[in-house]
Amino acid sequence: MKAFSKKSSYLLIIMMIAALLLTGTVPSFAAKNKKTYTTPEGTVYPLEKTTILEGIPEVKGTSAIMIDGGSGKILYEKNAEEPRDPASITKIITCLLTLENMDLNDEVTITHDPVTTGQNIALKKGETLKVKDLLHALMLHSSNDAAEVLAIAVGGDFDTFAEMMNERAKECGAKNTTFHNPNGLNPDGQEHNWTTAYDISMMAREAMKNPTFRKLVTTTHYKIPATNLSKERKLKTTNPCLGVYDGITGVKTGTSKTAGFCFCGSAKRGNTELIAVSLNSGEDQRFTDVTKLLDYGFANYRTYTAKKGGKALEEVKVRRGDLHSVEAGLTQDLDLTLAKKDKGEGITTEVKLSEEKLTTPVKKGVQVGTVTAYDKNHKKLAEAKLVTLETAKKGEILSYIGIADEDRGVFLVGLLIAAVLVILILLILRRMRRKKRARRKAQRNRAIRRRAREREKDPFNRNV
Repeated sequence: MKAFSKKSSYLLIIMMIAALLLTGTVPSFAAKNKKTYTTPEGTVYPLEKTTILEGIPEVKGTSAIMIDGGSGKILYEKNAEEPRDPASITKIITCLLTLENMDLNDEVTITHDPVTTGQNIALKKGETLKVKDLLHALMLHSSNDAAEVLAIAVGGDFDTFAEMMNERAKECGAKNTTFHNPNGLNPDGQEHNWTTAYDISMMAREAMKNPTFRKLVTTTHYKIPATNLSKERKLKTTNPCLGVYDGITGVKTGTSKTAGFCFCGSAKRGNTELIAVSLNSGEDQRFTDVTKLLDYGFANYRTYTAKKGGKALEEVKVRRGDLHSVEAGLTQDLDLTLAKKDKGEGITTEVKLSEEKLTTPVKKGVQVGTVTAYDKNHKKLAEAKLVTLETAKKGEILSYIGIADEDRGVFLVGLLIAAVLVILILLILRRMRRKKRARRKAQRNRAIRRRAREREKDPFNRNV
């Protein structure tokens, strides 16, 4: 019995050591992910009592992540905050900045000798192309020369554009990203771009909100018309999952010596859109990594919309404005990530105003409160920013006495009606006074005539 106990103790110690070793190497999943973190829309709280089903994938990439594109919640992570070279995945931000600062039909004339390293479409100095053609070259063919041309067109020079990239990345929710160039190339002697799998997922999530971006990253083939210096160019996507994987919606591949083979992919089924990233994986393995993660995500989770974005949830009063109040709501849907079988029963939302009244001018997108989602036990699931959905300008002089410009017409009509009523009342009172005076005069005249008649009858009566 003693021998058995001793052996059992040894076995227990070995099992504990093995468990510790495994805990240190196994990637974390939603059930273990107890972090509270922020997205551009608000705060995401950890999943509670999530049951992880079978089928957890083995990811070969050095760093990886999967998020719910709606809520931004992390569903899988492996070294997700480890700084890595993103290679051509960099072009997600280059594309987004171009879409936000230029029109698709704008024409760009190349003023420098474009780079010829890596993927390119042999652009030439002096060549003129439309922005939409350069964007297709950027996102389908992963054209490094197109990235440079767009960077100069948007920012004026590479350094300014890099600053714009870093600022926009932060706005997307990136926490540890530094861009030095628009294409992800790493020439000798120059600084590399650095980011993380987590930051890439946040940037991709933001970019996928842009309808034109979504269209670009789901396009498989494109023809650039002949230009002043080139014949027609035919482009084909570098993303082999398009048209093959169920629900695939994007987004971008990347490859370099320092980055390895990388892929950020997204797919949508029903109301649920997932984004997965694998960095420093194999040439084909990166696609396997991402599709396995997506399969796992769709098998285990779904997106539940607690509140729709773009709709007025509250009204905030305005001081001295052209409007007496502005509508407030969410810029995006307040999405929650639930277990696949969870129907969302008992989920409630609460709208709280932090600003009772705003002073003009009021811009669109100003935070005026929060919208919080709770589970049936009143535990926070997510919190989003309640923002103004419209603008309010400074009002005219009447706004300083509490009458907004939009109410000025009603006020003036009311004032006119009041004036007319006052005049009518005065006229009626005047007429009544005249009638009263006329009655008194008539009464006096009747009295005088009566006394006169009485004197005629009795001239010697002194009482008459």
